[in-house]
Amino acid sequence: MQCKVKALPLGRNLEQLIPPYKAPFVPLERCPSQRNQLNAEAFLSGEYPITRRLFVVIKQNGQSDQEAGEAYANLMLTEQGQQLIEKAGFVRIK
Repeated sequence: MQCKVKALPLGRNLEQLIPPYKAPFVPLERCPSQRNQLNAEAFLSGEYPITRRLFVVIKQNGQSDQEAGEAYANLMLTEQGQQLIEKAGFVRIK
């Protein structure tokens, strides 16, 4: 996440706001050397109200386009791929 952006807790009602990061929160002045940890549980459970899934669309043409797309999708499902997803700031699915 960018250091100048302040993520806000959100919720489906005012009594239950869900933070996108785990406490304790890192002050903005410590960024980028230190970062907040994502509240992955809230994203995976759907408790945080603004989430979206990441889709990989594969061209079904029986050619190299399809092979490359399938290889990419399969890589994203490996442990190495999940680590890359996490490093990019997304929540892993495995």
